Amino acid sequence: MIKVNLLKDQTVSVRSPVEEPRVSRQGLIFLAIFLLLAGGMGFWWYYLNSQIKELTQTREELRVEEARLQALKAEIAKYDQMKQLRLSKIEVIETLKENQTGPVVLLNSVIKSMPGDGSLWLTELEQQEEKIKVMGYTLRQERIPDFMINLAATGFFQEVDLETMEREEDASMFSLLCKSMRKPQPELENGTE
Repeated sequence: MIKVNLLKDQTVSVRSPVEEPRVSRQGLIFLAIFLLLAGGMGFWWYYLNSQIKELTQTREELRVEEARLQALKAEIAKYDQMKQLRLSKIEVIETLKENQTGPVVLLNSVIKSMPGDGSLWLTELEQQEEKIKVMGYTLRQERIPDFMINLAATGFFQEVDLETMEREEDASMFSLLCKSMRKPQPELENGTE
């Protein structure tokens, strides 16, 4: 059987006392430590992230610089190779110069003695034994003594004397008599005397 009570319960409702939340010191210490650690981790993450960006940018700059230096290194190697080639050519020329004999040395001495301004040109060069006759023209007569001094300074000629000098309309013709310090050597034909 079922009983139903239709009357309101006659009990008094009593309110239970509300406890105020208490903050413990340990909880506050743990919270402060947690916040400090979280802030430290956040700062550390930000610092590392900025360092990564900075180092990545530096790495890219260094890669560009390395590529530029490699290109310069290749260019320097190319220039060194060209320098070595030129030095070997100069060495061959110097060796040939040292081994020159006879008419080649005579011509070199005469060519080195000529003024560079083109005011003097040669028309004839004769060699008989140790006597050499040099003939030519000049636009300015004062160039002839300079030419004679230069010839004497080469060390190839023992004496340099003016034989003749004739004034013409535009230029002066001259001839010089020179005496070589070296005995003439016979010219080689096809590598044989």
